[in-house]
Amino acid sequence: MNYFNCSLLGVFLLALSSVTQSLEYKQICGNLSDAQIETQPAVLLSGGADSSSSDEKLATEWLLNQANGGDYLVLRSNGLGGQAKWVCRNYAEHISSASEVSIDSLDDAEHPAVLQLIKKVEIIWIAGGDQKRYEKFWKGTALARVINKHIHTKPIGGTSAGMAILGGAYYAPRDKALIGSQLLDNAFHHRGEDVFIDDLIYHPLLKDTLNETHLDRLIKGEDRSSRAFGFLAQLTKSVQNPMVIALNEGSFLGIDQHGNGRVWGNGGYILQATSQPETLKKGQPLVWHQQGKAVTAYELNKSQAHAKLDFKARRFEGLKQTYWFTTGGAEGFVK
Repeated sequence: MNYFNCSLLGVFLLALSSVTQSLEYKQICGNLSDAQIETQPAVLLSGGADSSSSDEKLATEWLLNQANGGDYLVLRSNGLGGQAKWVCRNYAEHISSASEVSIDSLDDAEHPAVLQLIKKVEIIWIAGGDQKRYEKFWKGTALARVINKHIHTKPIGGTSAGMAILGGAYYAPRDKALIGSQLLDNAFHHRGEDVFIDDLIYHPLLKDTLNETHLDRLIKGEDRSSRAFGFLAQLTKSVQNPMVIALNEGSFLGIDQHGNGRVWGNGGYILQATSQPETLKKGQPLVWHQQGKAVTAYELNKSQAHAKLDFKARRFEGLKQTYWFTTGGAEGFVK
């Protein structure tokens, strides 16, 4: 029996999930298509905690339209969720099928049926959760290789942890995540050491870019603005032109095959370094002032219809522009 024939693939995965300890797969609606579908290599980022708003629906429709009615697959870890079911319920006319698979071991990430499934689909969506599981189970595997092949000709997106790992740089903490004041007061705090660069997904539009999610979520009275700033400072030691895309919850950023970006929802910031930090040492507060212009912050807002976001050239015109800096640690941070 040819288990990788498209019509039998879903059956095989369902059978496989019943005898393995970790792999879970479910096709929610439609049937995997054998048709050759013209697709575009777009990316959609979501800051997380989506509220099923009109903005979420518009952003999702934009992503689906990049694949002209193709198959939609949710990749996740730690069990199946409801994303594919939501797409089936709201966008059945835009897709051939929608399914989910949970990859929870290195064996899952190497299994031929999983790899064939990913090769078949036109749209990949990486769910939220814990990006450390993605780093642990996906990095260096055949799964990562087929995803990296996919992104050059087909669309991909992700929310929360799924958005985080789409950056060329990403934060995957091994234990409790740090808050921004910890990072600014110690530029290489031990909870901030788990920043990985160019070792998982290599999206050409997100090279040397770290994606920060849930920007406006408060933890101990802090949002993640100072953490995004601190991560950008760290990246200046490793890459030449680092950038941080920081999105609020319920915010979406779409980037098409030409590098043109558009925003839906609650916005956020694009942060670009204008210089090197004055003090960036372990155990010392970060000093990154540069006459008050250390980092250029472009404010993302869906109402800025005439803005031009060019992620290939990294030029962002028509956006409100401010500067972020710190004269020393968290206490000196200004945005």
